[in-house]
Amino acid sequence: MLRRASLLLVILFVSSCVIGDPLSEGESEHDPIAPTEAHESSRVDRCTNSYGVLTELPQLLSQTGLYADIQNKEVHDALWAFVPEFQLWSDTADKQRWIYVPECDPIDTSNMDDWSFPVGTRFFKEFSVNGQRIETRLILRTGEGAYDFLYGTYEWNDDESEASLAPSEGVLEAKGTSHDIPSEAQCRRCHGSHPDRGGRPSRALGFSALQLNHDGAGIRLDDLVAQGRLSHAPEGALTFPGNDVERQALGHLHVNCGVCHNATRDGVPQTDMNLWVNVNQTTVEGTSTYLTAVGKANEIFNDQNVSARIQPGQPDVSSIIYRMSHRGNNAQMPPLATKEVDETGVEAVKAWILSLP
Repeated sequence: MLRRASLLLVILFVSSCVIGDPLSEGESEHDPIAPTEAHESSRVDRCTNSYGVLTELPQLLSQTGLYADIQNKEVHDALWAFVPEFQLWSDTADKQRWIYVPECDPIDTSNMDDWSFPVGTRFFKEFSVNGQRIETRLILRTGEGAYDFLYGTYEWNDDESEASLAPSEGVLEAKGTSHDIPSEAQCRRCHGSHPDRGGRPSRALGFSALQLNHDGAGIRLDDLVAQGRLSHAPEGALTFPGNDVERQALGHLHVNCGVCHNATRDGVPQTDMNLWVNVNQTTVEGTSTYLTAVGKANEIFNDQNVSARIQPGQPDVSSIIYRMSHRGNNAQMPPLATKEVDETGVEAVKAWILSLP
């Protein structure tokens, strides 16, 4: 696990870089993003990306570049699998995540709290319920602008041989399960660029310095540093602060609430509550979560005798616990993509509140 960057980061990219071309009319509609011929040649004199830039959502998952062999579920070796330390609650659905970052460009980590990914980056997240693949979500970065992203999701067919682009309005109770495939608007509300706000500038909510600094599975922060994939090396120990009780609560609120309740241009404007932990917040009392929630009066929500956002030692009168414990009404938080209460998450936050003096 990376704890301290002791050496100057050396970017491992050669100076002459040839970027893969976007889709052209001559490419097959069934394989629009096949690796370029240059990728098969030597990389001694130049750098080539495995994939070009997708500027529209393909109709089939097999056309997105995730799988080298979709029949056998063989993921293309240009992609990284990753697992955030703290994961978004999705009603017990099993999830797998992958990212493709163009090989010729580093991730811009000049802002360690909001990485900026190269044009051509692709994020994938696959959802399964009771062992059945339901959907695979895709986010594409199509340009340099803050809102140059496309969002789509692919619904798997019954034999899981292919998945097709779902309608933009989403699919309720997909494939006979309780799992809903989100609409494009819902994707934007969580990741960013929705008119009502919500999300983070990076659009990649779980692929970040704090979330990748662990010793678990998948690509990790220290791997990215070792491979020269970051423009700036992290400094100091990057971790959620506190003891285990505090870390579990802060991590849960960070990923489940802080993606909307944050101080970026994408954060929801109705409240000043900020539940996102920044890399430079090295003490519990110095986190945005503590400073904007603990002992702070509610600005908007004052239902059912709750007395504060977090009332130290009193989870039962803390609005965060009240809202985390509800589904199907206006009190529900998070408001999207969940129909079941995350009992483990509720207990983690309760334990922290009980420990507060």
